[in-house]
Amino acid sequence: MARTEQLKRTGTLHPHPNKVRTSLLSQSPFFDAQDLVQMKYEMLRSVNTDQQSAAAAARAFGLSRVAYYRAHQQYQTEGVAGLLPRRRGPKKPRKFRSEVMDFIKEQLAATSGAPDWDQLCRQIATRFRIRVHPRSVARAVKRKKGATQ
Repeated sequence: MARTEQLKRTGTLHPHPNKVRTSLLSQSPFFDAQDLVQMKYEMLRSVNTDQQSAAAAARAFGLSRVAYYRAHQQYQTEGVAGLLPRRRGPKKPRKFRSEVMDFIKEQLAATSGAPDWDQLCRQIATRFRIRVHPRSVARAVKRKKGATQ
């Protein structure tokens, strides 16, 4: 159970371990159908060394053919590290360009006391024609402060 929790926490828990149909699982306790990175690597290895087709290997390891080709490409460019899951969605805030952050900094400097994030969001919407959430503005300010210290 601790292993499953660790895999969940790191984002490497296989979404369909019950679909894994490989003899490796019965050969050694080292192989774990719940370990997604291990199953991806073994899937790639089975195509490369055991001459299995991509579709058959993907099925045997409980993954799709698309997952095989994606893992193959990532492994070719990054090695084993490419098999680790990536964060989905935007990697950084898109709306907080440098001119928006400069504006936020100016507005915060002009106010005394605790910032009114709602008011600041309205000012940003008026000036830049973008909608931002107050919590997003607060996080961006905190990130910016952390980067400059």
